[in-house]
Amino acid sequence: MMKITVNGKEWNALAGTTIADLIGRFKISPRACAVEINGKIIKREKFTSLVKEGDVVEIIRMMGGG
Repeated sequence: MMKITVNGKEWNALAGTTIADLIGRFKISPRACAVEINGKIIKREKFTSLVKEGDVVEIIRMMGGG
């Protein structure tokens, strides 16, 4: 297990957890969100990248409306 922070809350994640895995935990479509790790925006094609011990992840859901 490794500790990461997701949207301000500490999480335990298994080694081998990807950004896509985290997005799936929140039941968010990868096409409807933006992800930032340690202050850097991650491109969608990099969502298969692994998260690492101590990473600070922000997942921002896009919402439509007016």
